[in-house]
Amino acid sequence: MRARRLRNLARLQTEAALAARVSFDDPGLRAAYPSLERTPIRLIACPVVKDINQGGLLRVADAFRLEGVDLAPTSREGADLRGGVSAGRWQPHRWIAPLDAVRESRAAGRQVVALTFDADAMPYDRFDWRFPLAIVVGEEVYGMHSEVRALCDASVAIPMYGMVESLNVATGAAIVVATAFRRFLETRPDFAPARNASRRLLGLPDADFPL
Repeated sequence: MRARRLRNLARLQTEAALAARVSFDDPGLRAAYPSLERTPIRLIACPVVKDINQGGLLRVADAFRLEGVDLAPTSREGADLRGGVSAGRWQPHRWIAPLDAVRESRAAGRQVVALTFDADAMPYDRFDWRFPLAIVVGEEVYGMHSEVRALCDASVAIPMYGMVESLNVATGAAIVVATAFRRFLETRPDFAPARNASRRLLGLPDADFPL
């Protein structure tokens, strides 16, 4: 019964996402979107315990137009993108082992930062973010594998003040990515979010505030 309910929910969400793609007043943003500059941040995910976080991470990345998302391959029944069905179409992503993704980012000259609690972690909002950047997020229950952490340049953490010791993976990623994105905008005030691109296609002026 539970499996059937989950399948029906996934079907309904997919249908809603497909319907949302059809717009009669779309000024051409869908055609222009692939050519827009992307934020030089990659999001690298270790294997997740709750597969729905795969879609959640894609949705976070799409919100800030990140360069890409590297999702760890899973031995279970494939991807669960219910947390971000629509984002899966627009957000570049691939399936790659975290160690390989981190090594690739290091070779490309990225600052590689682990989002994890360890003795060396700095508060995320006090960290000196540099670009291009790769942010590595760990597993919900087991954290980040020591081999992956060893290849990162630094680690950051989100200070917690409640009784629960950690955040959902996608939620934690959203908080940290938003902060890093704000720092990027400080270095690139000319970076145009998709919202402004859409307004220009409509013949409207840019929004008054940078985001």
